[in-house]
Amino acid sequence: MAFNRKEAGELILKACKQLVSSGLIARTWGNVSARLSDEEFLITPSGRAYETLTPEELVVVKIKDHSWEGDIKPSSEKGMHAELYKIDPEWNFIVHTHQTNASALSILGEDLDLDAFPDDIATDEEKAILGSVIPCAKYGLSSTKTLTNNVAKAAKNNPGSSSVLMKHHGAVVMGRNDEEAFKAAYALEKVCGRIYEKKCGEKIATMSGESVAWESIYGNMLHVRTPYVMEMSRRGRTVPSYLDDMAMISGRSTECVKDTKDVKAFRKALGSHNAVIIKNDGAICVAGDKDETEAVALVLEKNCQAANLGLKKALKPVGHISSAIERRIYVNKYSKLKNAGGETDA
Repeated sequence: MAFNRKEAGELILKACKQLVSSGLIARTWGNVSARLSDEEFLITPSGRAYETLTPEELVVVKIKDHSWEGDIKPSSEKGMHAELYKIDPEWNFIVHTHQTNASALSILGEDLDLDAFPDDIATDEEKAILGSVIPCAKYGLSSTKTLTNNVAKAAKNNPGSSSVLMKHHGAVVMGRNDEEAFKAAYALEKVCGRIYEKKCGEKIATMSGESVAWESIYGNMLHVRTPYVMEMSRRGRTVPSYLDDMAMISGRSTECVKDTKDVKAFRKALGSHNAVIIKNDGAICVAGDKDETEAVALVLEKNCQAANLGLKKALKPVGHISSAIERRIYVNKYSKLKNAGGETDA
């Protein structure tokens, strides 16, 4: 059953707050929509912060051709939502997340047949929520027709599934309402976490050193000592970008330096990017303000988790050209939106 405009708006704003508080996204890197009818849906706008979002800023989009009216642009992933609404008339609520375990596992680029895993990977309840298969869409640059088509194809080929992994990117979950969509997101994160541990063959210690923030000539800086960042720093090597939101922040890779006291090496490694790995001592994240620096730290930790799997399995990171494009988009568009009080919705 579709929602009326007022109800849809209230549910979307509620979902936006839930996404941030639950850790299913960093900042507003995700998007939410609700079906209004067989012809239209309501979706979060592009370049607007969730904290101050109002019902009037949500945008009505046509399912048939992805068009909209008015001065406010809808999410850049509107096409993906539209195509998913075409597939199943019972899907009335869709959430695109950048949740950690699902994103890290997406780099495998594989459909996950839950019936093929041991019984401790997914409970019967989780299978009932997710379906027997978690499909993975082939890679496509953020906000492109290629990504939209790949996600739609994966969903269409797996009619019993309520989620789709997006290689190197994140996930999208669907439900008859917001409650079902979030149940799918939470179940997906738990199941992907168990599969990730089985693929890696070990657990990373959950305890790490305290992260410290300070101001510098580079802007706001955060010395990060989160678990997977520490794991990569212990290896003392440059970390490839296995996730495209990391490619936005650091391009093809995040460089590693032996000592931050080596100012020349630190400046060279940082360059115009937003993060540097420090051998045996975590990483330094840099951005214009505290909120953005914390977002960089969240994305870096998630990418280091993906890298832990990618390096073990000799998986390819985001390609050189794709990384360059994602980085240019971030610098030229989304960073400017942040300066103007907006956000990215990748």
